[in-house]
Amino acid sequence: MRRGVIHEILFDAAWNHGQAELVSEEVRMAYAQAWERTVKAARAMRRIGIGRGDVIGILDVNSHQAFELQYAASLLGAIAHPLNFRLPAEHLVHTVRQGRDVILFANGAMAPLAEVLRPLVRHVVWLGETQSGQDDPASGHADFLYEDLLSNEEAGSTPEASVTDTDPYSLLHTTGTTGRPKAMRYRHRDIVQAPLQIAHHLALHETGAKLGTSDVVMPLIPFFHIHAWGVPIFAPYLGLKLVLPGKATPLEQVRLVHSEGVTWSNMVPTQLLMLLDAMRSHGETSVTLKVLTGGSQLPMGLASRAYEAGIRYSLIYGGSDQLGAAISVSSHTAGSRENLEALSSRLNPIPMVRVSVRGDDGRELPADSQSTGELWVESPWLPHGYLEDEMTTERTYVDGWFRTGDLAVMHPDGTFSVVDRVKDAIKSGGEWIIPSVLEAILSEIPEVRMAAVIGRPDERWGERPIAIIAADERVDKAKVETHLAKAVADGRLARFWLPDAIHWLRELPLTSAGKIDKVALRSAFLGAQGTGA
Repeated sequence: MRRGVIHEILFDAAWNHGQAELVSEEVRMAYAQAWERTVKAARAMRRIGIGRGDVIGILDVNSHQAFELQYAASLLGAIAHPLNFRLPAEHLVHTVRQGRDVILFANGAMAPLAEVLRPLVRHVVWLGETQSGQDDPASGHADFLYEDLLSNEEAGSTPEASVTDTDPYSLLHTTGTTGRPKAMRYRHRDIVQAPLQIAHHLALHETGAKLGTSDVVMPLIPFFHIHAWGVPIFAPYLGLKLVLPGKATPLEQVRLVHSEGVTWSNMVPTQLLMLLDAMRSHGETSVTLKVLTGGSQLPMGLASRAYEAGIRYSLIYGGSDQLGAAISVSSHTAGSRENLEALSSRLNPIPMVRVSVRGDDGRELPADSQSTGELWVESPWLPHGYLEDEMTTERTYVDGWFRTGDLAVMHPDGTFSVVDRVKDAIKSGGEWIIPSVLEAILSEIPEVRMAAVIGRPDERWGERPIAIIAADERVDKAKVETHLAKAVADGRLARFWLPDAIHWLRELPLTSAGKIDKVALRSAFLGAQGTGA
């Protein structure tokens, strides 16, 4: 009987699209072969004592082995826990301890991190080609090699744990930018429905990241970020060739686009910037690629640069605590400034999602008012809250809605724009200043690679904005001020929004999710003089 659970996706791909390719560095296989390996992985895990309800930690880049493990967990009724290897070790330990992981599948190249986690789990199974670690029978720990476990499994029956779509499937953590990472548990139906609705949205709308049955997809979003935004689910569902880049550098990613015929990818804006930088540094002027980007604002300067390089894009909105919620659409002429701005800002809810912009009192603001308020999201795949954090759950999940903490504007056509995080908005003289608007205008300066605006305490106004720009070389302050003054003259910027100070860095600090780390910037610049432009 069909139950609408995760492993049925790969089983169907093996049956209906058995020859579609899965490419992972030097490994090349068909979905039919991937299914066979997944069954062996599930049988091997069961043989070493992993069963229904056990949490399996996966510490790996986007590889075929990590792909297989996410489906093998489903076969066993176990819970997949992709681990964020970019977190500080202290936070990573917290996620494994909170998840109660019983086994760790670790890439051999990440042995130092795996050794920190070893005392928390029963077994370590090494992925990749590198054998690491030592057996320690005295402590009850024993290492295995993943490929050895599979080679020891002969063909046999498929494990059947009789899981249903309401059983837990995966454990995901936030990136911990405001404290320790928070955990959410998702059911099978959630991790089936949300990715398929993302795919349906991208197939239905004429937008930059439109998805078709002939696309070749390469997820640059790591599996630990909402299962790479659902790509390892909807790629086999559609029978698409799936290219897993592993530890490929931005230049190697560009080469994979050419060598494997990649037509579609996903990445955060900083990854898009690094991809374009790699192309420029090696004389590449253009690449034909559709990109789904998100996780932070897409500056217009970066959007224009991507479009000029042949990249077409859509913006996705969502997060670990809500999965996918909306994707940008546009009805404007392709290549026009209006089209780029719409695709960079105007979001359309994906099927089965409702959104609402509300005031401080929790009441919905009229769509025709163009008022700024907090964005609330409702969908069938929202979690019930954060594990072991009732206080934050009660404050954030209200009557089936998720309070995102983002400031947004609802438009009369049903689309909406996220303008910034509530915590990042600047209140100056009782009026809001939206940093993302300033950042977008600063990004239009050709020399500026990235920009961030933060609020500095001010005795008279409460807060005033200061800007930090990243560029390879120091940018002339007068040039920045002239550009901002023109934005004021053109009506794009209010005069009182002009930053009181402009600072220059070669690189801006980033979080584990690839977003600008404003906590680090506040620590570095607030109350200090910094380095002036």
